[in-house]
Amino acid sequence: MKSSASKFEVFLLLVIGLLLVVIFYAYFRSDRELFNVYDVPLESIALPGGPAAVAEGERLARVRGCFWCHGQFLEGQQYFAEADKGLIAIAPNLTRKVRDYTPAEFARALRHGVKKDGTSVQPAMPSFAFYNMSDADIGAIITYIQSLPVKEGVEGEFRLMPVGWFRWIAGQFPPNAAELIDHNAPRPDPALNGSLTERGRYLAESICTECHGDNGRIRVPNSPDLIVAAAYSYKDFYRLIRTGVPVGDRKIDYHMVDASKYRYTELRDEEVDALHAYFRSLAGLPPEAAVQ
Repeated sequence: MKSSASKFEVFLLLVIGLLLVVIFYAYFRSDRELFNVYDVPLESIALPGGPAAVAEGERLARVRGCFWCHGQFLEGQQYFAEADKGLIAIAPNLTRKVRDYTPAEFARALRHGVKKDGTSVQPAMPSFAFYNMSDADIGAIITYIQSLPVKEGVEGEFRLMPVGWFRWIAGQFPPNAAELIDHNAPRPDPALNGSLTERGRYLAESICTECHGDNGRIRVPNSPDLIVAAAYSYKDFYRLIRTGVPVGDRKIDYHMVDASKYRYTELRDEEVDALHAYFRSLAGLPPEAAVQ
């Protein structure tokens, strides 16, 4: 009896020891990867001044969804906290961050997904989409945020809980935002010699790919390939962008509906023209105006 009890105790200790090893492995691996340091140099950026620059910065911030994640006044907000899914995600207070960071540091966080300490911003931050934004657009956004008074808000946080350690190493969460970017890739000129199609590509890459591009991250469910928009007439495309209502009045994912209502209403008509021209080019079609 003693021998059998002793064997069971040894077996139980081995099982417990193995479980502890697995738990510590999941914790240390996820922690190491989550707090990896990225060596991305700072780039100087000029900030425009005056009321027109502030107004344009606000428009660009709305189009790019800054208020969607960071709150009505950019004061920060908790947008995900579920123990059973293993994470807490809190978007930081940008009215404070813009004062804690130099313009170059803030631009690096937006474009490269790299924080002041060299670690990555949260996986939900679509820096891969913002990488190609021009100095003029980035500068206007920073000028606008700097113009805001400091708001009481929350500190940013992305924290994995025990279930999250295992989900992270299983690849069920997007990787670090900074991991998805070729930090040495050339950045296109948004003017692009006045080409309507190329202007549309610039806009699509910094707006639409957040949900519709793979970019190595978990894609928003049911978001179609952008080439689908090539089948839209200009009239139908304009309605989709402005109202979130697709051809046939089908019910579509709420992300697109909300984006149309709260973000894309800020797009100028010429920007909608450019987007439509670019999506048509994906299917080898000229801008609609050229075939009417």
